[in-house]
Amino acid sequence: MMKYVLLKDTTLEVSRISLGTVNYGTAVDEKSAEAQLSSFTDKGGNFIDTAHVYGDWVPGPKGRSERIIGAWLKKTGLRHKMVISTKGGHPDLTDFHTSRVTPKDIRRDLEESLLLLNTDYIDLYFYHRDNPGIPAEELLGVLEQARSEGKIRYYGCSNWPLNRIKQIRRQQFPGFVCNQIMYSLADINEYNISDKTLVLMDREIYKYHAETGMNVMAYTALAKGYFTKKAEGRSMPAQTEKWYSNPSNERILAELKQKARSLGCSISELELAFLMHQGFVTVPIVSFSYQQQLELGVKSCDLKLDRETVD
Repeated sequence: MMKYVLLKDTTLEVSRISLGTVNYGTAVDEKSAEAQLSSFTDKGGNFIDTAHVYGDWVPGPKGRSERIIGAWLKKTGLRHKMVISTKGGHPDLTDFHTSRVTPKDIRRDLEESLLLLNTDYIDLYFYHRDNPGIPAEELLGVLEQARSEGKIRYYGCSNWPLNRIKQIRRQQFPGFVCNQIMYSLADINEYNISDKTLVLMDREIYKYHAETGMNVMAYTALAKGYFTKKAEGRSMPAQTEKWYSNPSNERILAELKQKARSLGCSISELELAFLMHQGFVTVPIVSFSYQQQLELGVKSCDLKLDRETVD
C-alpha cells in the first residue's frame, strides 16, 4: 500500500513515490493521462510532478502536461488533496545556451503555470535550471516574493551545481527545501549525456544531502528501465544503452537479480526501495507506461531493506 513521508522543513506529507508527467500530452494522450492520474490517487498517491516546459517539444499548445493536470484537477475537485510540484526557467528548446532563469522569465513562467494548473498556489516550485550570472540572493528573492504573495508554499532547485545550492542556503530566507536531480541505482555514462545542463547525483552532492538532510526528488529514478529490460533480454532505445551500458551496471544487475529473488520482488521495486532507504528523504519520480508499472511502484513502498543491502 502507499506510504507517506513528511518533507523536511515543510508541512508537506507526500506519497513515497511522485507521479512523473513528462510525457503527458505527447507520448501519453490526455485520456490516458487522466486515467493514470485517477489510478494514482485511487492507490493513495498525492504527489504529482510536472514542469512548464513538458510537452513543448512537439508543435501545438505550450505547457501540455500542466494543461492536462489542471483540467483533471478542475474536473475531480481534488486540488487541495494533492501536492503539486512544477518547474520554471527551462531554456528555450531551440537555444539551450541562453538562460531563462531571470526574474522576468520566472515570474512569467510561474503565472502561466498557475493558470494552466487551475490553481491559486503551487506547493513546491523549482528553478528548472541555474543562472550563475545572477547572484543567488537575487534569485532567492524572486521566489520569496512569490511565497509572500501566497503563490507558492515552498521552493527548490533542479539541476543546480552544489556550490550554488550552498550559496542559497547561506541566505537569510528559508531557502531551497528540495533538490530535484538525476538519481538512480545505476551508474551513468555522463560523457554520453548531450544536455550538459543536467546535474547528476555524485559523491559530493550525496555527502551534502547526508549532512544537511535536504530533501531529494529523483528523476530517471529507474534509469529508463535499463535493469528490467536488460534482465528480461528486451531491446531498449539506443540512448538508454549509451547512458547506462557499462561493466559497473552489469555487476549491479547481478546483485539486483539475486536480491530480488531472495526478497520475492521485482527489480524495479528494489530500485525504488533503494532510493527510499537513504539517510535523507528521497522521493523517486516515476513515469508509468501501463498499469502494472504503477502497481509495482506502489508495492515498492512496502519493501524493507537492511543496511547491508542498501550499502
